[in-house]
Amino acid sequence: MASKKQRQAEATKKAGGLIWAGLLAVLVVIAGSIWYVTGNATENTASTGTLTADTSIPDEWGIGNPDAKLRIVEFGDYQCGACGFYHPIIKEVMEEYEDDVYFVWHHFPLVNTHQFAVMAASASEAAGRQGKFWEMHDLIMRNQQAWSRGMASSAFLTYARELGLDDEQFMRDVRDEAILARIEQQYNLGIELNIRAVPSFFFNGEYTETPSNAAGFKALIEQKLAELE
Repeated sequence: MASKKQRQAEATKKAGGLIWAGLLAVLVVIAGSIWYVTGNATENTASTGTLTADTSIPDEWGIGNPDAKLRIVEFGDYQCGACGFYHPIIKEVMEEYEDDVYFVWHHFPLVNTHQFAVMAASASEAAGRQGKFWEMHDLIMRNQQAWSRGMASSAFLTYARELGLDDEQFMRDVRDEAILARIEQQYNLGIELNIRAVPSFFFNGEYTETPSNAAGFKALIEQKLAELE
C-alpha cells in the first residue's frame, strides 16, 4: 500500500498534468501571436521606446513606494538565466530603497527559446489573484534551475500549496484566458518599446543600460534620485 507521502506526490503529479493539459491549447494561441509579433519586429538590439502614462498596464504588480519619484520597470522572462541572476540583486536593492523607488514587473516571455516561460508567468498571475504574486514570483525565480529542466506545472502547483493557495482556484486561474491575454498585453508593450533582450529596465520611462551588479544598480539609483532633486 502506498504511503501518505507517495499518495500526495502522485496527486501533485496528476494535478500538474491537468494544469499542463488545460494550458496547452491557450499556450498555442499566445505563442503563435508572440511569434508573429517577434517576426515583424525591427532588428535593433536596444530599446528605443519610452514608457508613458498612456502605455502603463492596469493593475501593475509593483513593490516599494507607489508615490516615489523614481519608478523602475523590468521586462523579464521567468526562464531567462539573466533575469534569474538579477532577481536577488533587485531584492537587495529594493530592501534598501523601498521608500525611494517603485519597482514594477512586466512579463516578456521568450517562447521561441523558453518553453515554460508563459506557464510560469501564468502561475505568478494566478497566485496574484489570491494575493501572493510576489511570493510566487520569488519562488519561481529562486527555483528557476529546477523547474526549467521539466515538470514545471507540478512545481508551480507545489509552490502554490507552499503559499497556502486554494488548489482549485489556482488551477482554474492558471489557465484563464484573461490571464494569458494580460501576459500577451505586456509582451506586446515590450515589442512596441523595441525590446530585444531580457531583462530590460526602464527608469522613469526611459530605457537604461543594466548595471552588472548590486553596487552598480545602487549607484545608478543614487544618480537618478539626485537628478530628480
